[in-house]
Amino acid sequence: MRKFRIPNSEFRINVFFKVLVLWIALSIAPACAATFFENDFTVWQDGEYLIWTQDESLPLDPNEFCLSMRRANSGIGKPTCRELGEWQRDTNSALYGNWLKQNLVAGIDPELLRARNPMVQSKFSGLEDKIILFVTKSDNELKVAVFDETSAAPKVAGTVPFNQDKIVLGDLVAQKFLKQDANRRLTKEERIKKATEPDPFYQEAPLMDGWIGISAAYSQARIPLTPYNWYRNKLNSRIKRYRVTRDSLSLWNFLDDKVPVFSLYGGTTWFGVFGAELFYKFSNHDMKIDKSDTTYKELDHWSFAMHEIGLSLHITHTFNTTEWLTTSPFFYAGFQYSFLVESIDLKDDVKEPSTYYKTRIEFEDMYKGGVFGIGSRFVFQKKYGLVLRAGVATQGRADYTSPDVNAAEEPTTIGKITVEGFVSAGLEYHLTWK
Repeated sequence: MRKFRIPNSEFRINVFFKVLVLWIALSIAPACAATFFENDFTVWQDGEYLIWTQDESLPLDPNEFCLSMRRANSGIGKPTCRELGEWQRDTNSALYGNWLKQNLVAGIDPELLRARNPMVQSKFSGLEDKIILFVTKSDNELKVAVFDETSAAPKVAGTVPFNQDKIVLGDLVAQKFLKQDANRRLTKEERIKKATEPDPFYQEAPLMDGWIGISAAYSQARIPLTPYNWYRNKLNSRIKRYRVTRDSLSLWNFLDDKVPVFSLYGGTTWFGVFGAELFYKFSNHDMKIDKSDTTYKELDHWSFAMHEIGLSLHITHTFNTTEWLTTSPFFYAGFQYSFLVESIDLKDDVKEPSTYYKTRIEFEDMYKGGVFGIGSRFVFQKKYGLVLRAGVATQGRADYTSPDVNAAEEPTTIGKITVEGFVSAGLEYHLTWK
Protein backbone atom coordinates (compact mmCIF):
# COMPACT_ATOMS: atom_id res chain seq x y z
CA MET A 1 0.00 0.00 0.00
CA ARG A 2 1.23 3.49 -0.90
CA LYS A 3 2.00 5.70 2.06
CA PHE A 4 1.45 9.45 2.12
CA ARG A 5 3.76 11.60 4.12
CA ILE A 6 2.17 14.34 6.17
CA PRO A 7 3.87 17.70 5.53
CA ASN A 8 6.05 18.73 8.39
CA SER A 9 5.34 21.79 10.50
CA GLU A 10 8.01 23.90 8.75
CA PHE A 11 6.35 23.34 5.37
CA ARG A 12 2.93 24.25 6.75
CA ILE A 13 4.33 27.43 8.29
CA ASN A 14 5.89 28.48 4.96
CA VAL A 15 2.61 27.94 3.12
CA PHE A 16 0.66 29.84 5.76
CA PHE A 17 3.18 32.68 5.64
CA LYS A 18 2.92 33.00 1.83
CA VAL A 19 -0.89 32.99 1.94
CA LEU A 20 -0.84 35.61 4.68
CA VAL A 21 1.54 37.84 2.69
CA LEU A 22 -0.66 37.51 -0.39
CA TRP A 23 -3.82 38.37 1.58
CA ILE A 24 -2.18 41.43 3.19
CA ALA A 25 -0.84 42.64 -0.15
CA LEU A 26 -4.24 42.35 -1.84
CA SER A 27 -5.93 44.08 1.11
CA ILE A 28 -3.71 47.16 1.18
CA ALA A 29 -3.17 47.41 -2.61
CA PRO A 30 -6.30 49.49 -3.37
CA ALA A 31 -5.14 52.17 -0.95
CA CYS A 32 -1.62 52.25 -2.44
CA ALA A 33 -2.57 51.96 -6.13
CA ALA A 34 -3.10 55.06 -8.27
CA THR A 35 -4.91 55.72 -11.55
CA PHE A 36 -3.43 58.26 -13.98
CA PHE A 37 -6.41 58.13 -16.39
CA GLU A 38 -9.09 55.63 -17.40
CA ASN A 39 -11.05 55.22 -20.64
CA ASP A 40 -13.33 52.40 -21.79
CA PHE A 41 -11.73 49.37 -23.42
CA THR A 42 -12.74 45.75 -23.96
CA VAL A 43 -11.43 42.88 -21.85
CA TRP A 44 -11.56 39.85 -24.14
CA GLN A 45 -12.75 36.44 -23.05
CA ASP A 46 -10.19 33.73 -23.90
CA GLY A 47 -8.05 36.58 -25.23
CA GLU A 48 -4.33 37.02 -25.87
CA TYR A 49 -2.56 39.33 -23.42
CA LEU A 50 0.91 40.59 -24.37
CA ILE A 51 3.29 41.87 -21.67
CA TRP A 52 5.70 44.54 -22.90
CA THR A 53 8.55 46.15 -21.01
CA GLN A 54 11.74 48.05 -21.72
CA ASP A 55 13.20 47.12 -18.33
CA GLU A 56 16.19 44.76 -18.14
CA SER A 57 13.95 41.99 -16.81
CA LEU A 58 10.23 41.29 -17.11
CA PRO A 59 8.49 42.25 -13.82
CA LEU A 60 5.60 39.83 -14.42
CA ASP A 61 5.65 36.12 -15.15
CA PRO A 62 3.33 35.50 -18.16
CA ASN A 63 2.11 32.08 -16.98
CA GLU A 64 1.41 33.26 -13.45
CA PHE A 65 -0.23 36.44 -14.76
CA CYS A 66 -2.78 34.38 -16.71
CA LEU A 67 -3.70 32.61 -13.49
CA SER A 68 -3.94 36.00 -11.73
CA MET A 69 -6.42 37.21 -14.37
CA ARG A 70 -8.56 34.11 -13.90
CA ARG A 71 -8.58 34.67 -10.13
CA ALA A 72 -9.51 38.35 -10.53
CA ASN A 73 -12.09 37.91 -13.30
CA SER A 74 -14.19 34.73 -13.39
CA GLY A 75 -15.61 35.61 -16.82
CA ILE A 76 -12.27 35.99 -18.59
CA GLY A 77 -12.19 32.34 -19.61
CA LYS A 78 -8.79 30.82 -20.45
CA PRO A 79 -6.54 33.67 -21.60
CA THR A 80 -3.06 33.19 -23.03
CA CYS A 81 -0.16 35.40 -21.95
CA ARG A 82 3.31 35.94 -23.35
CA GLU A 83 6.13 38.44 -23.42
CA LEU A 84 6.01 40.88 -26.35
CA GLY A 85 9.60 40.17 -27.31
CA GLU A 86 9.25 41.20 -30.97
CA TRP A 87 8.42 44.76 -29.91
CA GLN A 88 11.34 44.87 -27.49
CA ARG A 89 13.67 43.95 -30.37
CA ASP A 90 12.07 46.34 -32.89
CA THR A 91 13.90 49.68 -33.04
CA ASN A 92 10.84 51.90 -33.54
CA SER A 93 8.81 50.13 -30.84
CA ALA A 94 11.74 50.16 -28.44
CA LEU A 95 12.26 53.91 -28.94
CA TYR A 96 8.58 54.54 -28.20
CA GLY A 97 8.68 52.18 -25.20
CA ASN A 98 11.68 53.97 -23.67
CA TRP A 99 10.01 57.34 -24.24
CA LEU A 100 6.78 56.05 -22.68
CA LYS A 101 8.75 54.74 -19.70
CA GLN A 102 10.03 58.24 -18.97
CA ASN A 103 6.77 60.11 -19.58
CA LEU A 104 4.16 57.86 -17.97
CA VAL A 105 3.37 60.06 -14.96
CA ALA A 106 0.32 61.04 -12.94
CA GLY A 107 -1.92 63.76 -14.38
CA ILE A 108 -0.80 63.41 -17.99
CA ASP A 109 -3.32 63.55 -20.84
CA PRO A 110 -3.41 60.16 -22.61
CA GLU A 111 -3.36 61.93 -25.99
CA LEU A 112 0.12 63.24 -25.15
CA LEU A 113 1.26 59.62 -24.84
CA ARG A 114 0.03 58.66 -28.31
CA ALA A 115 2.63 56.98 -30.54
CA ARG A 116 3.58 59.36 -33.39
CA ASN A 117 5.64 57.00 -35.54
CA PRO A 118 3.42 55.64 -38.38
CA MET A 119 5.05 52.20 -38.14
CA VAL A 120 4.30 51.96 -34.41
CA GLN A 121 0.75 53.18 -35.01
CA SER A 122 0.23 50.43 -37.58
CA LYS A 123 1.43 47.87 -35.03
CA PHE A 124 -1.26 48.99 -32.59
CA SER A 125 -4.02 48.98 -35.23
CA GLY A 126 -3.05 45.45 -36.26
CA LEU A 127 -3.46 43.89 -32.83
CA GLU A 128 -6.83 42.29 -33.72
CA ASP A 129 -8.44 41.98 -30.30
CA LYS A 130 -5.17 41.51 -28.44
CA ILE A 131 -4.41 43.50 -25.28
CA ILE A 132 -0.96 44.94 -24.52
CA LEU A 133 0.13 45.68 -20.96
CA PHE A 134 3.16 47.96 -20.89
CA VAL A 135 4.87 47.56 -17.49
CA THR A 136 7.90 49.27 -15.97
CA LYS A 137 9.32 49.43 -12.47
CA SER A 138 9.72 52.89 -10.90
CA ASP A 139 11.04 53.12 -7.32
CA ASN A 140 8.61 51.06 -5.19
CA GLU A 141 5.85 51.01 -7.81
CA LEU A 142 5.01 49.20 -11.02
CA LYS A 143 3.65 51.51 -13.73
CA VAL A 144 1.10 49.92 -16.08
CA ALA A 145 -0.42 51.18 -19.34
CA VAL A 146 -3.05 49.18 -21.25
CA PHE A 147 -3.33 49.38 -25.08
CA ASP A 148 -5.74 47.85 -27.58
CA GLU A 149 -6.25 47.99 -31.35
CA THR A 150 -8.55 51.03 -31.30
CA SER A 151 -5.90 53.63 -30.46
CA ALA A 152 -2.15 54.25 -30.40
CA ALA A 153 -2.62 55.97 -27.04
CA PRO A 154 -3.03 53.99 -23.81
CA LYS A 155 -6.60 53.39 -22.62
CA VAL A 156 -5.82 53.05 -18.92
CA ALA A 157 -2.70 53.80 -16.91
CA GLY A 158 -1.73 53.79 -13.25
CA THR A 159 0.46 52.15 -10.64
CA VAL A 160 0.38 49.30 -8.16
CA PRO A 161 2.83 48.68 -5.29
CA PHE A 162 5.83 46.70 -6.52
CA ASN A 163 6.37 43.27 -5.02
CA GLN A 164 9.25 40.87 -5.62
CA ASP A 165 6.79 37.99 -5.55
CA LYS A 166 5.54 37.82 -9.16
CA ILE A 167 2.36 35.97 -8.14
CA VAL A 168 1.39 38.79 -5.76
CA LEU A 169 2.37 41.44 -8.31
CA GLY A 170 0.34 39.73 -11.05
CA ASP A 171 -2.71 39.57 -8.77
CA LEU A 172 -2.38 43.30 -8.01
CA VAL A 173 -2.21 44.23 -11.72
CA ALA A 174 -5.13 41.97 -12.67
CA GLN A 175 -7.31 43.28 -9.82
CA LYS A 176 -6.50 46.89 -10.73
CA PHE A 177 -6.79 46.88 -14.53
CA LEU A 178 -8.59 43.76 -15.81
CA LYS A 179 -11.52 43.14 -13.46
CA GLN A 180 -14.31 44.47 -15.72
CA ASP A 181 -16.78 42.19 -17.54
CA ALA A 182 -15.17 40.21 -20.36
CA ASN A 183 -16.62 40.00 -23.89
CA ARG A 184 -16.35 37.19 -26.40
CA ARG A 185 -13.56 37.62 -28.95
CA LEU A 186 -14.68 38.54 -32.44
CA THR A 187 -14.24 36.14 -35.33
CA LYS A 188 -12.38 37.26 -38.45
CA GLU A 189 -15.68 37.87 -40.24
CA GLU A 190 -17.07 39.85 -37.28
CA ARG A 191 -13.97 42.05 -37.19
CA ILE A 192 -14.34 42.86 -40.89
CA LYS A 193 -18.04 43.66 -40.43
CA LYS A 194 -17.31 45.87 -37.41
CA ALA A 195 -14.59 47.73 -39.30
CA THR A 196 -16.87 48.49 -42.25
CA GLU A 197 -20.20 49.19 -40.53
CA PRO A 198 -21.14 52.84 -39.84
CA ASP A 199 -20.54 54.37 -36.46
CA PRO A 200 -23.73 53.67 -34.41
CA PHE A 201 -23.77 57.30 -33.27
CA TYR A 202 -23.75 58.69 -36.83
CA GLN A 203 -25.75 56.22 -38.87
CA GLU A 204 -27.61 57.31 -41.97
CA ALA A 205 -31.04 58.72 -41.22
CA PRO A 206 -33.94 56.40 -42.18
CA LEU A 207 -36.07 57.28 -45.20
CA MET A 208 -39.21 57.38 -43.04
CA ASP A 209 -39.99 57.03 -39.36
CA GLY A 210 -43.68 56.63 -38.56
CA TRP A 211 -45.45 56.38 -35.23
CA ILE A 212 -48.77 56.22 -33.45
CA GLY A 213 -49.15 57.46 -29.89
CA ILE A 214 -51.29 58.55 -27.00
CA SER A 215 -50.58 61.43 -24.64
CA ALA A 216 -51.90 63.29 -21.63
CA ALA A 217 -51.48 67.03 -21.19
CA TYR A 218 -52.25 69.76 -18.72
CA SER A 219 -53.49 73.08 -20.10
CA GLN A 220 -54.32 76.47 -18.64
CA ALA A 221 -55.17 79.92 -19.89
CA ARG A 222 -52.21 81.62 -18.27
CA ILE A 223 -48.93 81.24 -20.15
CA PRO A 224 -46.02 80.73 -17.71
CA LEU A 225 -43.57 83.61 -17.23
CA THR A 226 -46.14 86.20 -18.35
CA PRO A 227 -47.87 88.85 -16.18
CA TYR A 228 -50.90 87.70 -14.21
CA ASN A 229 -52.86 90.86 -14.99
CA TRP A 230 -53.10 89.77 -18.64
CA TYR A 231 -55.42 86.95 -17.55
CA ARG A 232 -56.97 88.25 -14.35
CA ASN A 233 -60.34 89.15 -15.86
CA LYS A 234 -60.94 85.89 -17.67
CA LEU A 235 -59.65 83.72 -14.80
CA ASN A 236 -61.88 85.48 -12.26
CA SER A 237 -64.86 85.67 -14.62
CA ARG A 238 -68.13 83.99 -13.56
CA ILE A 239 -71.41 83.55 -15.52
CA LYS A 240 -74.66 84.93 -14.15
CA ARG A 241 -78.12 83.99 -15.38
CA TYR A 242 -76.62 81.46 -17.82
CA ARG A 243 -75.14 84.05 -20.22
CA VAL A 244 -73.92 87.27 -18.55
CA THR A 245 -70.15 87.91 -18.27
CA ARG A 246 -67.95 90.98 -18.22
CA ASP A 247 -66.27 89.92 -21.45
CA SER A 248 -66.90 87.25 -24.09
CA LEU A 249 -63.72 87.57 -26.15
CA SER A 250 -62.19 84.35 -24.78
CA LEU A 251 -63.83 80.99 -24.14
CA TRP A 252 -62.05 80.98 -20.79
CA ASN A 253 -64.50 83.64 -19.60
CA PHE A 254 -67.09 80.86 -19.69
CA LEU A 255 -65.14 77.57 -19.42
CA ASP A 256 -62.78 76.25 -16.78
CA ASP A 257 -59.31 76.43 -18.36
CA LYS A 258 -57.30 74.14 -16.04
CA VAL A 259 -58.11 70.64 -17.30
CA PRO A 260 -56.36 67.49 -18.49
CA VAL A 261 -56.27 66.95 -22.26
CA PHE A 262 -56.00 63.48 -23.82
CA SER A 263 -54.71 62.90 -27.33
CA LEU A 264 -54.52 60.20 -29.97
CA TYR A 265 -52.15 60.93 -32.84
CA GLY A 266 -50.03 59.51 -35.63
CA GLY A 267 -47.26 60.98 -37.71
CA THR A 268 -44.09 60.49 -39.67
CA THR A 269 -40.70 62.07 -40.30
CA TRP A 270 -38.90 61.98 -43.65
CA PHE A 271 -35.10 61.73 -43.79
CA GLY A 272 -34.90 62.54 -40.09
CA VAL A 273 -35.67 66.26 -40.67
CA PHE A 274 -39.21 67.12 -41.87
CA GLY A 275 -42.41 65.60 -40.56
CA ALA A 276 -46.16 65.86 -40.10
CA GLU A 277 -48.64 64.66 -37.51
CA LEU A 278 -52.43 64.23 -37.40
CA PHE A 279 -54.00 64.48 -33.98
CA TYR A 280 -57.26 64.27 -32.08
CA LYS A 281 -57.63 65.85 -28.61
CA PHE A 282 -60.37 65.60 -26.03
CA SER A 283 -60.99 67.63 -22.87
CA ASN A 284 -63.99 68.36 -20.66
CA HIS A 285 -64.63 71.85 -19.25
CA ASP A 286 -67.06 72.83 -16.51
CA MET A 287 -68.85 76.13 -16.95
CA LYS A 288 -67.68 78.87 -14.58
CA ILE A 289 -71.03 79.70 -13.01
CA ASP A 290 -71.50 82.20 -10.21
CA LYS A 291 -72.63 79.94 -7.39
CA SER A 292 -74.06 82.88 -5.45
CA ASP A 293 -76.63 83.35 -8.22
CA THR A 294 -79.85 81.70 -7.04
CA THR A 295 -80.82 81.07 -10.66
CA TYR A 296 -78.65 77.96 -10.63
CA LYS A 297 -80.58 76.23 -7.85
CA GLU A 298 -82.37 74.36 -10.60
CA LEU A 299 -79.15 73.17 -12.25
CA ASP A 300 -77.59 69.73 -11.68
CA HIS A 301 -74.51 70.13 -13.92
CA TRP A 302 -73.31 72.12 -16.93
CA SER A 303 -70.16 71.41 -18.92
CA PHE A 304 -68.81 71.27 -22.46
CA ALA A 305 -66.70 68.55 -24.03
CA MET A 306 -64.12 69.94 -26.45
CA HIS A 307 -63.13 67.81 -29.42
CA GLU A 308 -60.20 68.99 -31.53
CA ILE A 309 -58.67 67.65 -34.72
CA GLY A 310 -55.68 69.08 -36.49
CA LEU A 311 -52.44 68.77 -38.39
CA SER A 312 -48.98 69.94 -37.40
CA LEU A 313 -45.68 70.11 -39.26
CA HIS A 314 -42.37 69.76 -37.50
CA ILE A 315 -38.64 70.18 -38.03
CA THR A 316 -36.39 67.84 -36.08
CA HIS A 317 -32.89 66.43 -35.80
CA THR A 318 -32.02 62.99 -34.51
CA PHE A 319 -29.09 62.24 -32.23
CA ASN A 320 -28.03 58.61 -31.71
CA THR A 321 -27.39 59.05 -28.00
CA THR A 322 -26.51 55.37 -27.46
CA GLU A 323 -26.92 52.21 -29.50
CA TRP A 324 -30.36 51.68 -27.95
CA LEU A 325 -31.56 55.30 -27.58
CA THR A 326 -32.14 58.07 -30.11
CA THR A 327 -33.09 61.60 -29.09
CA SER A 328 -34.98 63.90 -31.47
CA PRO A 329 -35.68 67.48 -30.33
CA PHE A 330 -38.19 69.26 -32.57
CA PHE A 331 -40.14 72.45 -33.23
CA TYR A 332 -43.68 72.17 -34.57
CA ALA A 333 -46.55 74.38 -35.75
CA GLY A 334 -49.98 73.59 -37.15
CA PHE A 335 -53.70 74.28 -37.13
CA GLN A 336 -56.69 72.74 -35.38
CA TYR A 337 -60.50 72.79 -35.41
CA SER A 338 -62.41 72.75 -32.12
CA PHE A 339 -65.97 71.55 -31.54
CA LEU A 340 -67.87 72.05 -28.27
CA VAL A 341 -70.54 69.56 -27.18
CA GLU A 342 -72.80 70.64 -24.32
CA SER A 343 -73.73 68.46 -21.37
CA ILE A 344 -76.40 70.05 -19.13
CA ASP A 345 -79.18 68.76 -16.88
CA LEU A 346 -81.61 70.01 -14.28
CA LYS A 347 -82.17 68.56 -10.86
CA ASP A 348 -84.68 65.74 -10.65
CA ASP A 349 -87.23 67.79 -8.72
CA VAL A 350 -87.30 70.66 -11.25
CA LYS A 351 -90.33 70.30 -13.50
CA GLU A 352 -90.01 73.41 -15.62
CA PRO A 353 -86.71 75.27 -16.26
CA SER A 354 -86.42 79.00 -15.91
CA THR A 355 -86.47 81.44 -18.81
CA TYR A 356 -82.75 82.03 -18.32
CA TYR A 357 -82.11 78.29 -18.82
CA LYS A 358 -83.93 78.39 -22.15
CA THR A 359 -81.94 81.42 -23.38
CA ARG A 360 -78.51 80.33 -22.13
CA ILE A 361 -75.26 81.06 -23.92
CA GLU A 362 -74.56 79.24 -27.18
CA PHE A 363 -71.11 78.79 -28.66
CA GLU A 364 -70.15 78.76 -32.33
CA ASP A 365 -70.48 75.51 -34.25
CA MET A 366 -66.73 75.40 -34.79
CA TYR A 367 -63.62 77.30 -33.73
CA LYS A 368 -60.31 77.14 -35.50
CA GLY A 369 -56.87 78.11 -34.36
CA GLY A 370 -53.20 77.30 -34.31
CA VAL A 371 -50.80 75.28 -32.23
CA PHE A 372 -47.03 75.62 -31.92
CA GLY A 373 -44.39 74.45 -29.49
CA ILE A 374 -41.20 72.53 -28.86
CA GLY A 375 -40.55 68.99 -27.70
CA SER A 376 -38.27 66.00 -27.80
CA ARG A 377 -38.67 62.32 -28.61
CA PHE A 378 -36.74 59.57 -26.87
CA VAL A 379 -36.96 56.33 -28.88
CA PHE A 380 -35.77 53.11 -27.24
CA GLN A 381 -34.65 50.13 -29.33
CA LYS A 382 -35.96 51.99 -32.43
CA LYS A 383 -39.54 51.03 -31.49
CA TYR A 384 -40.79 52.52 -28.24
CA GLY A 385 -40.95 56.26 -27.78
CA LEU A 386 -41.43 58.75 -24.99
CA VAL A 387 -42.26 62.29 -26.15
CA LEU A 388 -42.38 65.49 -24.08
CA ARG A 389 -43.88 68.74 -25.38
CA ALA A 390 -44.70 72.26 -24.32
CA GLY A 391 -46.50 74.88 -26.37
CA VAL A 392 -49.35 77.27 -26.99
CA ALA A 393 -52.70 76.58 -28.69
CA THR A 394 -55.44 78.93 -29.82
CA GLN A 395 -59.14 78.72 -30.70
CA GLY A 396 -60.95 81.54 -32.41
CA ARG A 397 -63.57 82.76 -34.84
CA ALA A 398 -62.33 85.12 -37.53
CA ASP A 399 -64.47 87.63 -39.47
CA TYR A 400 -63.97 87.12 -43.20
CA THR A 401 -66.12 90.05 -44.46
CA SER A 402 -65.68 93.76 -43.97
CA PRO A 403 -68.38 95.30 -41.75
CA ASP A 404 -71.12 97.33 -43.43
CA VAL A 405 -71.54 100.71 -41.76
CA ASN A 406 -75.24 100.66 -42.65
CA ALA A 407 -75.85 97.18 -41.27
CA ALA A 408 -77.55 96.61 -37.96
CA GLU A 409 -75.36 95.82 -34.98
CA GLU A 410 -74.76 92.05 -34.59
CA PRO A 411 -74.25 90.16 -31.35
CA THR A 412 -70.69 89.90 -30.14
CA THR A 413 -68.85 86.77 -31.34
CA ILE A 414 -68.31 84.40 -28.43
CA GLY A 415 -64.74 83.19 -28.06
CA LYS A 416 -63.23 85.25 -30.84
CA ILE A 417 -59.71 84.72 -29.56
CA THR A 418 -58.82 82.03 -26.97
CA VAL A 419 -55.23 81.16 -25.97
CA GLU A 420 -53.89 78.40 -23.71
CA GLY A 421 -50.52 76.97 -22.73
CA PHE A 422 -49.88 73.27 -22.22
CA VAL A 423 -47.32 70.62 -21.35
CA SER A 424 -47.73 66.98 -22.35
CA ALA A 425 -46.15 63.54 -22.18
CA GLY A 426 -46.88 60.71 -24.59
CA LEU A 427 -46.05 57.10 -25.39
CA GLU A 428 -45.44 56.01 -28.98
CA TYR A 429 -44.79 52.95 -31.12
CA HIS A 430 -42.45 53.49 -34.07
CA LEU A 431 -42.02 51.81 -37.45
CA THR A 432 -38.97 52.67 -39.53
CA TRP A 433 -38.41 52.34 -43.28
CA LYS A 434 -34.86 52.58 -44.63
